[in-house]
Amino acid sequence: MSDPEWWTTGDVAAFLGVRPSTVTNYRKRDQMPPPDQTVGRTHMWRPARIRAWHASRPRPGVGGRPREKD
Repeated sequence: MSDPEWWTTGDVAAFLGVRPSTVTNYRKRDQMPPPDQTVGRTHMWRPARIRAWHASRPRPGVGGRPREKD
């Protein structure tokens, strides 16, 4: 199965392993790419863009990024 064309805040949160409110806060603080599209109040991103951004983030425990739980 192929990736969906768009990810919502909930999809981004699931990919990152955080709550949707965390993604909302990242967006409001300009700590992630702005949405590629907004329909009504729904923000959406291209999955490839989120993957590339996530891969370029500081490693866990550096720059405010939490460490992953074992």
